[in-house]
Amino acid sequence: MKASIQLYKNDKITKGGYPVKLILSYERKTRRKTVAHSLEEDWDPVANFPLSSHDDFEDLYIYISEIKKKSVKMEFSRITDFNTAFSYLLGDSKIYTKSFYDFAHLMILEQRKQGREGNAVVYENAVNAFKSYSPQLNFSGITVDFLDRFKAFQKEKGNQNSTIKNYIGEIKAIYNKAVRRGLVKNSNVFDGVFSDIKVRARRKKQRYLNRAELEKLQKASLSPSYQRAVDLALLQFYLGGVDLIDLYYLKPTDFHKNRVFFKRSKMNSIAFEFDLLVPQLAEKIIHKYKVEGEYIFPWRKDYLGYKTFRDNHTRNLKKVQQRLEIELSPRNDNLTSKVMRHTFATLAKFERIEEDLIRELMGHERNDVDTIYKDKYPEAERNAAQLKILGLKQASVQYRKVRKAKIKVKRK
Repeated sequence: MKASIQLYKNDKITKGGYPVKLILSYERKTRRKTVAHSLEEDWDPVANFPLSSHDDFEDLYIYISEIKKKSVKMEFSRITDFNTAFSYLLGDSKIYTKSFYDFAHLMILEQRKQGREGNAVVYENAVNAFKSYSPQLNFSGITVDFLDRFKAFQKEKGNQNSTIKNYIGEIKAIYNKAVRRGLVKNSNVFDGVFSDIKVRARRKKQRYLNRAELEKLQKASLSPSYQRAVDLALLQFYLGGVDLIDLYYLKPTDFHKNRVFFKRSKMNSIAFEFDLLVPQLAEKIIHKYKVEGEYIFPWRKDYLGYKTFRDNHTRNLKKVQQRLEIELSPRNDNLTSKVMRHTFATLAKFERIEEDLIRELMGHERNDVDTIYKDKYPEAERNAAQLKILGLKQASVQYRKVRKAKIKVKRK
């Protein structure tokens, strides 16, 4: 017996769209059964899955994934009766709710389908940690006692409380997804689960580069791979301490005249757009690596490609730090891409730039009021502040003029 799922456009369209049919074939005979409905624009005809625009995307995606998963099993291929085959594939549409790992696997697939590779990876790591303790796990097996034994097991392995807390936190997130979808009943099994794995909050002063150390990077002339690491680090600094990932995925459409528009990927769907001046120092670096195409920079844009690039970039920065004898303040540490963001923020404070203005330049979102009034600082004032932070002498004069003009307006 063989099975496939297709959007069946030969039938009449209904309010919910065309029928999505499960098609069985055996010895030149075919049987079909409708399992869902979808509009043509909400269906992927290649993968034969609903697109994220489908009204019932999450549940339908999981449902069809489970059907496909069962259809490739050896025991299904041996079935010779159509009714038995349909019962096998559709008899228990929520069979995946029994096994926590089956549901978790589908959640990982869902995250990847939506382009959330980072979420998929952390889910995967947590699930693998639980599998190393309990290879088989149903929802009913997740109890207070089970979680306590898992914590003890992890501590015996030498894992820190922070690691154990992260594992359980991700498992809890997956479990809660099942609860929200009505697949399992809400439970208090996770109540107080972190009470005996305290993680001490450490207030660590952010490391940054002072002007002298920053100048070492600006004067550097190194081999291509090391110089690229230097150039990107400086470009982060010139563009408001932008995160490396947001720099990596820049597109030509993000630029307009002499400005660049960002949405911090860290904020996901709630990110707001902010813009910055592209100073000549930044423009020079951009043109050095710019290519024609959808993205400004040529490097691989899949998640694995970015992760590999980021790891290599971090290693190269450490080598650059050693070669140029760069020291971080207030206490030396490793030079990373995050240091450039901290450098921009710290030097901004040293220049006595208003905190709300720094927040705008760096794309921080404090609350809804800040979001609504994010452009409360005129562009000229933001430009002047940005250039002053970069250490350009003419900018200091420009910034003072803008501030004096603003104070006069307030007094009137």
